[in-house]
Amino acid sequence: PKGIVGRFIELAGGSESHIVVLPTAMPDPIPDPPGIDQAFRDAGAKTVTVLPGRTLDKVESEQYLASLKQATGIWFGGGRQWRFVDAYLDTKAHEAMHDVLRRGGASIQAEFLARGNPLGNLDIMADGYQRGLNFLPGVAVDQHFTQRKRQDDMLSLVKRYPRWLGIGIDESTVLVVQG
Repeated sequence: PKGIVGRFIELAGGSESHIVVLPTAMPDPIPDPPGIDQAFRDAGAKTVTVLPGRTLDKVESEQYLASLKQATGIWFGGGRQWRFVDAYLDTKAHEAMHDVLRRGGASIQAEFLARGNPLGNLDIMADGYQRGLNFLPGVAVDQHFTQRKRQDDMLSLVKRYPRWLGIGIDESTVLVVQG
């Protein structure tokens, strides 16, 4: 929604923001452009760069690393979130994303990857696919929470892993974490 895009830009530097859009989670083929990039331009971002690659040679390329170095905000597009982990976990680009967050930029992805199973999104916990990009340490986030009646799934996750803070967010909502 327009309000969320505007707030994201505000948090990422307003009219001086450099937004990187990652449509990585989308199904193949990823649209060119993915569409959300124009919404950021229309809402006043200074620059918007789309980085659609998923392979190591792309995500660690000079172009990608330079774009992430300039970024004041990273927009992680919707879709199958495990694709972010497969493409970026433990890469130079992953470290560059953490640098954006340390500089005060906006981003997502909890430490625990809820619904990370690449075979389907019905399981909130999938052995071997539980590690997220860790921008929110100690947290598991599940989306489409009310719309898909996922409350019981989150309860089962926090019962099994009581050290995690379980957060459910609904569609067209945003969670802003500062500090």
